[in-house]
Amino acid sequence: MNAEDPLLNSDLDASFRAAHQALRSLIPPETLTVGDDADLQDVVDDLEQLVDLARENAAAVLGPTITWAGSKPSGDPWSSVTLQADLDGRVHDDPPGLSDFGEWPSSALARASRAYRRECAWDHAPGEAGIWLLSVAPYKCLALGERAHWTGTITGFVILHDRDGDAEYESLAHIWTAQAWRRRGVAGNLVREASKRFSVSRAEGPATDGGRLLLEACAPALLND
Repeated sequence: MNAEDPLLNSDLDASFRAAHQALRSLIPPETLTVGDDADLQDVVDDLEQLVDLARENAAAVLGPTITWAGSKPSGDPWSSVTLQADLDGRVHDDPPGLSDFGEWPSSALARASRAYRRECAWDHAPGEAGIWLLSVAPYKCLALGERAHWTGTITGFVILHDRDGDAEYESLAHIWTAQAWRRRGVAGNLVREASKRFSVSRAEGPATDGGRLLLEACAPALLND
């Protein structure tokens, strides 16, 4: 290549490198990326990976974004709501159709699940199964007649399973709260709501130190040891 080569003298070079550096500041520092001295094309090709990693980091800290259709707002439209996703049979969704989110890996639930796995250092992230109770902070609403299209942030989840096949969701398998939403009662409220809606009788292990402290405070009967 020479000085006349567009790849060496592009007007876009500085902007792409600035975008690359900005995205690198939003991902874990140990992540392997191309360096500041990389060729422009390598910098451009690296952007897609960095955008996805930045979204994963945002999901862990702020919570991933979820959309759903529900009723027209009443009262305070921006207060936290509890949504219910039935990933086993899709029949107990609240609101209906919540589980129709398309491909699992790119869904809000999968992003929250991966954030949970990374933080707890589990071997596997929770998959597309069980009933998920979601604490969601709405931030956008488009009302159309009596219906509305909502957008919100998943601030936490609990996952319930029917382990003995009796159609009763008695087992609390996982609890997670996004980092920025902790110490606000999100997880405790979800555990209590799960006990109201289902015959929850036990919590599965192993539990993290934080998870055990939470259950000791709000639902000690679920601890079996």
